[in-house]
Amino acid sequence: MEVKGIIWVGSATDDQSAATDFFSRVLGMEVITDVSGFARLAASNGDRIEFFGPDSVEHDQLDTGPVAGLWVHDADTARAELIEAGVETVTKLETGPDGHSWFYFKAPDGNYYEMCEHPRPRPPKSG
Repeated sequence: MEVKGIIWVGSATDDQSAATDFFSRVLGMEVITDVSGFARLAASNGDRIEFFGPDSVEHDQLDTGPVAGLWVHDADTARAELIEAGVETVTKLETGPDGHSWFYFKAPDGNYYEMCEHPRPRPPKSG
């Protein structure tokens, strides 16, 4: 497998609102989604950061700090290679409505990471 880039970071936070406001207002990132328990923002090149608030129910296992999303050509093959290497996988392979696939795994350092397959995100529209 070859990691093509780090295109996503997820972070659990006790104050999702403050994190979203800071990354939007101060750092100039575009807010894509901001709902109870979850916010997604995009940089001008399309890379994303997501915040999981205390009431997030989908990211409970991601509690070791920020989680990097490692971009690969084929997430299913990457998952099989990690399993063969004895790496503890956390979730099954999932596919979103936009066609990207991902799963989370726990690396030997005890931290969680995401493996994702996605065409490089397009930059958000300026506005």
